[in-house]
Amino acid sequence: MMSVVIPSLGGDLSKTLDSLNSGTVKPDEIIICVPNKSHSVKDLAIYKNIVVVYSEKYGQVYQRICGFKVANGDNILQIDDDVVVSSDCLELLMLSMINSQGTVAVSPCWFNLANSEPLHQCKQTGILMSSYYWLLNGVRGYSPGEVSLAGTNFGVNPKEVHGEIINVDWQPGGCILHNKKNLILDNYYPYEGKAYSEDLIHSHLLRKSGLSLFVVSRARCMTKLNLRLSLRGELYRDFKAKLYFVKMANLSIVRMYLHYIIYTMKSIIKKNI
Repeated sequence: MMSVVIPSLGGDLSKTLDSLNSGTVKPDEIIICVPNKSHSVKDLAIYKNIVVVYSEKYGQVYQRICGFKVANGDNILQIDDDVVVSSDCLELLMLSMINSQGTVAVSPCWFNLANSEPLHQCKQTGILMSSYYWLLNGVRGYSPGEVSLAGTNFGVNPKEVHGEIINVDWQPGGCILHNKKNLILDNYYPYEGKAYSEDLIHSHLLRKSGLSLFVVSRARCMTKLNLRLSLRGELYRDFKAKLYFVKMANLSIVRMYLHYIIYTMKSIIKKNI
């Protein structure tokens, strides 16, 4: 049995729900967890496998965990409410989970919903980028699926990896398939509001518990391309969460600071303030 858990503030989730229900593997239940009854989801009556639960508290991580606790499936997919999965995505993730005998968490590759291009960039060349990769991650430099020494993360672009299953340090929290027995059911995110770097914290805790994390290169999910963080509204909260993660994972605070200095300078040049 497969359960899907979607933390949400409500609204129109039809693209996500339609994609989940029209694939080669259809979830037995889709649990949408909203904070309270003042939040509602549009047109739920047309779906037969939807359950709505109320967390009575705001927060993506907290809401997701509330959904985990009531899920009935042995395999549980966490997914965000702005993500669309390909028709065979759940099937490919399930097959990978079965073949691993439940000792992993598996996730798909990410694509831009607007143009179907990979969401994560390939390695960039040139002296400046080589120097930047060294600053982030020392001699290892750029490495797909890895968390750098600075606490930043390199995504997996299917155009530059070999093989169907890629062992990674981290998984984007927007789409991950778990075995129920491996779920983290304690609220691990220490801040209120938008959960910056929660996927890095979550991935670290999963690996610390003994799980391996894999990306299935043939499995696809799609979402909108995120814009750069604004200096005034978001960067400090992102920095605070990243510092929490870097200390937790025993990474380099100096490299992290240098990353944010460069990011701030680039944002000022691009007037993303």
